[in-house]
Amino acid sequence: MRWMSVVVLLSAVAGCSRTSEPVSAGSPPETVSQAPPPSTFAGMWRSVTPGLEFIRLSVHSKSSDEGVLAARLTFSGVAWEGGGRIAGDSLVTIMAITGTTASGVMVARAGDAQTLRVQMRPTSGSVTDLTFVREN
Repeated sequence: MRWMSVVVLLSAVAGCSRTSEPVSAGSPPETVSQAPPPSTFAGMWRSVTPGLEFIRLSVHSKSSDEGVLAARLTFSGVAWEGGGRIAGDSLVTIMAITGTTASGVMVARAGDAQTLRVQMRPTSGSVTDLTFVREN
């Protein structure tokens, strides 16, 4: 029984693996996606989302934790604060409102050097999509 399980597992791995054919000289090389540097996200940002222009976002390196970025999303006297890391092409931070049990995840992607697309995903409530531009 154990032997049959190993055979099935190996067959599945072989079937799902990449081709074993050699890459021809004329084939383009595979692209390797590199994570954006922290400076892509660091700075002061203001929302340009219609109706939500009062929201501000600040992102900076956390000196106490290497590779961790701290974020603060503020609006109407409320501040979501947290920290996270760059994962793939996004900054993913765990956010919370100090003094409450409210929490969520903020995912930020750089549109270009001056624009961030942010999705705030509270654990309870609806997802909010925001667009930020860099403050001067």
